[in-house]
Amino acid sequence: MKKLTTIAGITAVTSLLPLPLLADSSDEKSSPTQQPNIILVMSDDQGWGDVAYNGNKTVKTPHLDTMAREGVRLDRFYAAAPVCSPTRGSCLTGRHPYRYNIQWAGEKGLPAEEITLAETLREAGYATGHFGKWHIGQLSKTVKQTYFPGDKADPEHYSPPWENGYDVTFATAASVPTYNPYFHDSPELGQPGYKFIMDKPVAHGSTIGVRVRENYWTGPGQFVDENLAGEDSEILMSRALQFIQNNAKEQKPFFTSIWFHSPHTPIVAGDKMRALYPDESIERQHWFGCLSAIDVEIGRLRKLLKKLGIADNTIVWFCSDNGPSYIHNHNSSRPFRGKKATLWEGGIRVPGIVEWPARIKGQRVIDVPMSTSDFYPTLLSAAGVPTPEKQPVIDGENVLPILTGQQPKRSTPIAFQAPVMNDKNVHAKKGSLQLCLQGDQYKLISFDGGASWQLYDLLNDKEEQNDIAQKHPELVQKMAETLKQWTASCSHSAQGKDY
Repeated sequence: MKKLTTIAGITAVTSLLPLPLLADSSDEKSSPTQQPNIILVMSDDQGWGDVAYNGNKTVKTPHLDTMAREGVRLDRFYAAAPVCSPTRGSCLTGRHPYRYNIQWAGEKGLPAEEITLAETLREAGYATGHFGKWHIGQLSKTVKQTYFPGDKADPEHYSPPWENGYDVTFATAASVPTYNPYFHDSPELGQPGYKFIMDKPVAHGSTIGVRVRENYWTGPGQFVDENLAGEDSEILMSRALQFIQNNAKEQKPFFTSIWFHSPHTPIVAGDKMRALYPDESIERQHWFGCLSAIDVEIGRLRKLLKKLGIADNTIVWFCSDNGPSYIHNHNSSRPFRGKKATLWEGGIRVPGIVEWPARIKGQRVIDVPMSTSDFYPTLLSAAGVPTPEKQPVIDGENVLPILTGQQPKRSTPIAFQAPVMNDKNVHAKKGSLQLCLQGDQYKLISFDGGASWQLYDLLNDKEEQNDIAQKHPELVQKMAETLKQWTASCSHSAQGKDY
């Protein structure tokens, strides 16, 4: 396998540091008996400002607030992409999604050649389970789901969790209503007249409302056909908690990804969650109710871990997959510029919290940039599991030394690229390329494929209002060259040359 040069790290105006070709997980090792349990929890379209601990005065998120207070709050945590599917791929591979040609939401499946976190941990003896939204591949070769093109399933998009290292699955291919996930009281998804925000809770039961096209799948050809009633966040978390209980009983280390559908459209909350916001409009009741429903499930998860006596040696990492929706949000990206689908801070900077009491000192705030691509090398390091021998080049960095206080900064910046959204069609990916390179202080960004650049000092201008590119032409040139080399590396990977 060829090893590729990927990106250069910028730690100061005058210094450029080479990125390691592969993450080294040998510098933080544990004995097999000390292997931590690992839980990745991710919400969908939850913006930076959609949690009370980041200053939202309306939303009620007491359990996330407690987790942020007792654990480590990551104030500069980034999704690897400004939309859903690419970020999800980065969580499991440590690689930027352009390397395996997933550039946009629901575009195609994760290639079989990719090595995932679940596969690597399972090889090391972990039980693995995925619960909730998947969105990096179809779950059937024959049954049509989601909004992939055409009327029939495309086998080329088939890439379910059970083909990517998961022993146990309870997953949908993409979005479902966030209350009574199989039914809603409006026209079919994607059709004219579809209401993103319901004006009342969706139908209680299978005889009222419209059956959505999605199913929860548990394995090849196996899906849950009976009606699933109630908050979708509770439905999927209940399955995840059973998985956790089973493995705790067997004293087997486990890795699980719990990926909520909320607060992605179709946004709807049940009466109980809406009642938390009696003075808000119906639309806002649904929105904030969805967020509170997630929070309740975070509370259930943390309570169970303590009850089972495994909280101390369990890593729980929470984040969102991108910034808030460009259609339905309530100033959720505040105070940042931009929303989902853009590389402005509001599109990629998301809530982030991690806790691992046995190794990571809590009650701290870390403002070092980190991203979802860092999960793979960091969690392998935490588990004492070496990277696979045939590991393709990765973009993430092992940030465990930063989390444990042994290292003050990351050694490399974070690079991004994404399609520019078409203004006339929010789901189009036509237009020029967005590019971004983000270091500790400076952020270089372009919305025309690098034809022109903007530079921002995020330490003094986190709202990205003061473009200082003309004041620092040498820095712009260095950062632009770094991005050029990195995008060339991604293009090389996209041709399948890493495998």
